[in-house]
Amino acid sequence: MKRKISILLVLTMILTFIPFSSFAQQNFDKQLKEAIVKSKKLFNIGSEYDKFEHNINSYDENTVFYLNWSDSKGKLGNIDVSITVDGTVLSYGKWKPYFGDNKPKLPKVSKEEGLKIAKDFIKKVNPEFASNIKYVDNDEILNPNSDSYYYYFVRTVNGIPFNENSIDISVDNTTGEVKNYYTNWDMNIAFPDAKDMISAEKAKELYKEKIGLKLLIKSSYNFDLDGQKENKYLAYGPLDTNLGINAKNGEVTFYSNYYRAYDKAEGAKGVEEAELNPDEQEAVDSISGLISKEEAEKVGRELLKIDSEYKIEYISLHKNWRNKNDYTWNISFIKKVDSKDFYASIGIDAKTKELVQFDKFGYVDPSKKVQYKEAEALKIAKEYITKMNPDKVNLIEYKKNYNYYIPVEEEQTEYRFEFVRKEKDAYVVNDCIEVSVDTRDGSINEYRISWGKDKLPSQEKVIAIDKAYDILFNEIGMELKYINPDRYDGNYSTEKKEAILVYGLKNEKPANIDANTATILDYQGKPFKEPTLVSYSDIDKSYAKEKINILAQYGIALPGDEFKPSDKMVQSDFLYLLAKANGSYFELDDSKDTIYNYLINMGIVKEDEKAPEKIITKEEAIKYIIRALKYDKVADLNEIYKELFKDTKDINPELKGYVSIAYGLKIVEGNNGYLNPKAELKREDGVNMIFNYLFNN
Repeated sequence: MKRKISILLVLTMILTFIPFSSFAQQNFDKQLKEAIVKSKKLFNIGSEYDKFEHNINSYDENTVFYLNWSDSKGKLGNIDVSITVDGTVLSYGKWKPYFGDNKPKLPKVSKEEGLKIAKDFIKKVNPEFASNIKYVDNDEILNPNSDSYYYYFVRTVNGIPFNENSIDISVDNTTGEVKNYYTNWDMNIAFPDAKDMISAEKAKELYKEKIGLKLLIKSSYNFDLDGQKENKYLAYGPLDTNLGINAKNGEVTFYSNYYRAYDKAEGAKGVEEAELNPDEQEAVDSISGLISKEEAEKVGRELLKIDSEYKIEYISLHKNWRNKNDYTWNISFIKKVDSKDFYASIGIDAKTKELVQFDKFGYVDPSKKVQYKEAEALKIAKEYITKMNPDKVNLIEYKKNYNYYIPVEEEQTEYRFEFVRKEKDAYVVNDCIEVSVDTRDGSINEYRISWGKDKLPSQEKVIAIDKAYDILFNEIGMELKYINPDRYDGNYSTEKKEAILVYGLKNEKPANIDANTATILDYQGKPFKEPTLVSYSDIDKSYAKEKINILAQYGIALPGDEFKPSDKMVQSDFLYLLAKANGSYFELDDSKDTIYNYLINMGIVKEDEKAPEKIITKEEAIKYIIRALKYDKVADLNEIYKELFKDTKDINPELKGYVSIAYGLKIVEGNNGYLNPKAELKREDGVNMIFNYLFNN
């Protein structure tokens, strides 16, 4: 039995509490009583919850009570409530102990009914919030292993979204009870009216002029039996998706684009030297010519310009995760002087001795004054790159960081600069050089380079950028939204602040446009698919209509708007549905080899059984389901099972136990005493069995 950490416990671990006694003279005792009474009334907390605990936190002139009820017999579980002194409920959670099986159950409450319950709950608990929220429906596919529906609402002001504030709520899909409620709601912010703004069309022009789309070389990563593979692709998109246009003055504004919504070795004596396969030989070749630990330390000290007073804390050799044949020596140094600590670390290419990264930090003399302004620091950074990586200095472009907080000039003791790799007209997204310059003495505090070696895609047949802008503005779109500027500039004053209006990209689709096909891509470089529930037009006469529709809500479905229930089902389609029911995240357009590899590794299919286009029989389908349930070892004990059907003799003798277990779990039924095990499954028969596997056993 596992229990989620209660909201009360999480908050008590995060926040620093003030002892309750210190509040007594400030009427906190009266306010606590009011919070308890209100919470018990709101959430129907009766006398059966006879144990009570609380904590109080006061911060930034705000005070929150954290209340917890439980029962002394340990049967009812816990109820957690966090509520402010003025009666605003910030969170609620109800946990009940459960000692039964955690197998999927068919919900008794629909998702639509759960949404109404969620909205009614918000109206009851925080009525002032209820009229200022918008439900974000992602049409998410349901999870058969979840006992809850999850709903997400964003705050709106004057009908304009303020995505930084939201409400999360979960509803039990069997009982209809609200299980968890959490609100992130800023009470200390004012919202300007939507007057005197630039037009949406003007905002598009300014976005195009000041932020714009760039031709990007991006990476996606696939995982298979051979490990991680990086794939490069060309796309149009902004270099920074967190930039928008201020709706009042047209300036570029940073905001968090948050949306719910990675040498031949000598053989040992007495052992014959064996031939190496290509992968083994590649591994041997990849580590040939590596410099020694001592050489790495020497190079590191020279590059860092540190003396023998710096002692090694650790030194290690690591394979580069992006370039599989590259290795890096990572060394950390420390020096102690009069109880003051100085640190330095460095990464060195273990073959070329090139600098990969370094940083230095430690005690700084407070009397040292700022000597360099931003432009001067930027020049120092460029000169350092020229010195350290002369072959790359003409392949990079400075990327301005709008999110870098810059206080008054005298206090800016460090500037951090990022330079993005550019090959012809395309920016290589994951390749960059980062430099940090100390403005007090012009020294380099930090240097990092990330530079892939894979072949880059051709830029010869890219679409015109005007076509990409048409897609950006017409298919992805921009919207007006409120943002809290003080969330990003390091200013944490408790004074009431004013939100600002920004035109920014909508969140529903990624700003990632295939530069060859003009298709909108997801962040894995695959064609973006809006989450939609499958609906079939040809199942009205199918006996399995209801089961087909229910499974489709959980993403366990075959593509297309026609299901063809009477068609024969091939092995790959049945196993795909079984994999989806087993909790995998495969899609049917994934490689069949990938899906089969998963099923083989899970022990559901054996290598010699792989036959994607073969029509599957009833007994074969039963075999795969019982293996998915991990009952195959018991099923293999054939002699312990009795004959259940008139045609038991037609069952493959090795599958008699599988059939018996499937019958006992109501996954299959006989017809007038017959099973007909060799019958070829229709598609509706296959879905019927998958449904029974998921919800009947």
